[in-house]
Amino acid sequence: MKSKGTNTKNKIIRVTRDLVYETGFAAATIDQIIQRCGITKSAFFYHFKSKADLARALIYDFTERDLAELQKALSETEFYKDDPVKRLLEFVQWYIDLMSHNKEPVQGCLYALYSYQPGLFERGIQDHIASAILNWRNLFGEFLDEVLKVRKPKIPVDKISLQDMFLAIFEGGFILEKILKDPKATSKQLQNFKNYLELIFDYENTPV
Repeated sequence: MKSKGTNTKNKIIRVTRDLVYETGFAAATIDQIIQRCGITKSAFFYHFKSKADLARALIYDFTERDLAELQKALSETEFYKDDPVKRLLEFVQWYIDLMSHNKEPVQGCLYALYSYQPGLFERGIQDHIASAILNWRNLFGEFLDEVLKVRKPKIPVDKISLQDMFLAIFEGGFILEKILKDPKATSKQLQNFKNYLELIFDYENTPV
């Protein structure tokens, strides 16, 4: 069972995350966070020494959730590890399924939000974000390396650009969801990406 202190700290992080998506980090104030949490200022500073300290906790919490989701995707597609193309496609499909269940547009990505205003955050936070993004990029690159060992693409493939395309679809999809008020925008673009992978790797045994 979580302690009252842990629950309060988690509530502050959750409330701050929602507020930051609404206003941006610079405009989000400690007073707003305190008011939305329904806590005292002393309770806030018991858990966080400063707004910078909260910024660090917020991005670390986001990364922890992101990595947990990624590990789940890896675990649930490991069954296909003997067929690298199939596993690559199922990995993308896992995220298509995840995003297609959204009933509201995704609030956004803290990696992107922090990167838009690098001057607000300490260098360590920027390094942390870069490491998290590169982790995604390298993982997808490992999938592609395994695919290229067994399947020659129908057209020349720039592997790095293909890795970056996967990341770009998420960030671009989140923007489209908010602008178009379409919670399915990201899943649609991921489906296009999966179709593209099927075409260039000439993979026919695609699940319906």
